[in-house]
This record gives sequence, structure tokens and C-alpha cells, in this order.
Amino acid sequence: MIANYNQLTIKQFLSCKRISELEADPIDRNVRLLAEITGKEVDEIESLPIGELKEQLKKLGAIETLVPETKIKMKFKVKGQRFTCIWEQQKLTSAQYIDVCHFTKNQSEIIYNIHNILAAICVKRTWYGKQLKYDGKYHKEVADLFYTQMTIEQAYPIMLFFCKFYEALGTNIATYLLEETEKLKKEAEVIFGKSTDG
Repeated sequence: MIANYNQLTIKQFLSCKRISELEADPIDRNVRLLAEITGKEVDEIESLPIGELKEQLKKLGAIETLVPETKIKMKFKVKGQRFTCIWEQQKLTSAQYIDVCHFTKNQSEIIYNIHNILAAICVKRTWYGKQLKYDGKYHKEVADLFYTQMTIEQAYPIMLFFCKFYEALGTNIATYLLEETEKLKKEAEVIFGKSTDG
């Protein structure tokens, strides 16, 4: 059995999150969580002897807190493939930026798009470290790899860091656009010789 949430894949973690959010009955919730974490069917969990079920549920209680790793690894491997995370906005290609915007437009769904966002901001690299270019036609393939193979221990710190950076970036972009609008407005007033208000 998995020792803590950090060892779950993104798929398992998101399934556990959905179960926790949707299943009101604590016994049903724990049985479903246990099934997800062990890879067994709900029927199998329900058919366990009560002593064994209690023991498994104790272990489940011990893993339910996610302790994010403080060290962020911007270079990592998933199933033998090497990746580099490009977290600086100015280094993202237009295609990457558009994909990120698409998967972050609904704030409440960001966590459920963690694999899609990571697939947009991470690029493959060769065994000798050469960073390859982002190609959107492989986005789904990379997102699926992250979803099924990447652990939440790898994904969560990068995602947390990126979201904080992205939030600050959004504020900076909005401020910049407002400043540019004011400049254009003043230029228009000079050109046309009158106020552009109203």
C-alpha cells in the first residue's frame, strides 16, 4: 500500500480528491479511497474481513495529509523521459502561453488540469541536457504520461510555484495594460486636441 499521498500519481490523487469532495458518507468515502489507493475494486475492499479492513483504514488515515516537498525540481524524469519546466513567462512560446491560458481560465478547475498545465510548461530534454522545443501536437501525449505516471510529489511543488508566479504575472500584465491604455489615451488627446473621455 502507498505510504502517503505524495506517492500517488496525479490520476490517483485527483480521483481521491473527487471522492473526498463528492462522497458524504465517511465509510463509503474511506472504502472508495482505499480502493483507489490499492488499485482494487470497491467490492474487493468491502469483502475484506473486518479486522483487515480496520487495519487498512488505519493506514489510510495516516496518509491523508499531503505534505508538499519544499524543494522544487525544474528538471525531472517521468517513466525514463527527461523534462525541463519553463516557468518564466518570457521564455514560453506563444503556443505554450495559449495552452496555459486555456487550462487556467477556470480557477476552480486548475487542480484538475495540473497534468495539462505541466504538459504546456514542460519540454522534453535529451539525456545530455539539450532542451527540445515545445510542440503542441504532442501535448495530449505528454499530459497523459504525467497524469498516469508522474507522482504528486513531483507535480505539486512545480504547480504550486507556477500558480503563485502566474497569479503575480497576471496582476503585472493587467497593470501594464492599464498603463499602456492611459498612454494611448493621452497620445490620442494630443493628436485630436480634446479629451477622449465619454
